[in-house]
Amino acid sequence: MWHTFLLLVLTLLLLSSLEGSQIAIISLSDRNTDQLIGVKNESPKACSRMRLICSKIRSQQYLAGRQFFVILTVFVIAQMTSFPRMEALPFTNYPVSQLPDWINLICFQFGFLGALPVLWTAQLIPQYFANRHPDMFLNFPGNFLVVRLCLLIESIGPTKPANWMCDVLLKAVEDDNP
Repeated sequence: MWHTFLLLVLTLLLLSSLEGSQIAIISLSDRNTDQLIGVKNESPKACSRMRLICSKIRSQQYLAGRQFFVILTVFVIAQMTSFPRMEALPFTNYPVSQLPDWINLICFQFGFLGALPVLWTAQLIPQYFANRHPDMFLNFPGNFLVVRLCLLIESIGPTKPANWMCDVLLKAVEDDNP
């Protein structure tokens, strides 16, 4: 049981880092050189993360790898926060089978009750924080590793088919518009 809880906490932390780092990196990429010098002085770790993905192709690679990890972590979290075999409501003896079918389906089998805390704690809060303080967010411990993991997974290749399909679509659109 504690293994599941530990895995849940770790995947929530990973998802938080993925969500916030995307917002922070996009926010900092809009800054001019003078503003980034200020970031370098105040937040050297944030500046090194920005240097790692400063080119358009590297940021695209980061975003693709990031999306892979977001899907993976959300899938794992969804498995841990749905309760399809729950027989009684938590902290009560009230049978789940006596609830209306649609409540049982949405809340316990689909995991909607687990989705809301995940949305609030691991997605929106990090995004809001990173939007307000992007350099501070990128300075948090572990974010450098997350950025590198995103680049690594993209280099391995599971996101490449989307890139190829995008190239085909862009070529078709460009050929259509002389």
